[in-house]
Amino acid sequence: MPTTGRSLLRRTLQNLAIAAACPAAAAAQPTQTAEYSVTFDATWSALTHPSEYPSGPHFSGLIGATHDGSVSFWDVCQLASPGIENMSELGSKSPLSTEIQDAIAAGDADSLISGGGINPSPGSVSVSFQIDVDFPLVTLVSMIAPSPDWFVGVSGLSLLQGGDWVDDLTVALLPYDAGTDSGVSYASANQDTDPQELIMSITTLPVGNGVPLGTFIFTRVDAPTANGSPPGTAQLPERNRLYPNAPNPFNPSTTVRLDLARPDHVSLRIFDVGGRLVRTLVDARLPRQRHAFAWDGVDERGVRVPSGTYFYQLRTSSFVQTRKMIVMK
Repeated sequence: MPTTGRSLLRRTLQNLAIAAACPAAAAAQPTQTAEYSVTFDATWSALTHPSEYPSGPHFSGLIGATHDGSVSFWDVCQLASPGIENMSELGSKSPLSTEIQDAIAAGDADSLISGGGINPSPGSVSVSFQIDVDFPLVTLVSMIAPSPDWFVGVSGLSLLQGGDWVDDLTVALLPYDAGTDSGVSYASANQDTDPQELIMSITTLPVGNGVPLGTFIFTRVDAPTANGSPPGTAQLPERNRLYPNAPNPFNPSTTVRLDLARPDHVSLRIFDVGGRLVRTLVDARLPRQRHAFAWDGVDERGVRVPSGTYFYQLRTSSFVQTRKMIVMK
């Protein structure tokens, strides 16, 4: 029997045994699959990391996988695989994508996650993926560029917590050194580390000043709710919040989600980089819940806006928050 078949049979038998021995536990099992959107909200800038801040700061395309605990694509105090080495030094998704496909074929991983990069930073980008109860872990990485071999990411992050899928999870992103290049600054020339060193957190300048370079925000987008809120909200919000739009960058449309902790008059407006009003998405009293508003990339006159950076601002009677979005053609 192929490895994949044996792995699935083993899990099926384990699940049946649990159901027979522990009916109460079996009744509490989460749905087999869940849909998520992850937004990489990069905050890396000359303000957050002023030491030797480089020109052209950006992050490579997102690459990762959903998997079980029998495989690890990277971790602190491990040697970097060729895939992690190429990702951290060159921003390449290969051969890491091949390593992930091999794990899928072996029955240790379920799906490959591949998304866009951010250029320049600060900025944000989103990608959606499906996760399975038999493969509840997420690994996701992106190169800090330019750099010798520095990157941000998560390794083996579980989205199955407390017996169910999490609705929202935010992870602060601190820098890691892949241990494959000995450069000490953003613009260091290639200096292969021989012998290769272990992956380690970076705690020294210029990038390791203790300030995150951004966040990964995982949001479940398929969960049914009892209060009529959009998918991904299992209960009424406890605080006001403006989420990163998804997708971002986008063309031709994107969705902005916000949490409203109490009924209030809300304005959600989009501005260009000069502070001029582009579009009002809502200007009305809204109930306490999570709300979602789509923007089709046109202004108040119905004219499609040019490529570039825009800002969207949520304003209530006691709360103001602004985020950045990017229109690409």
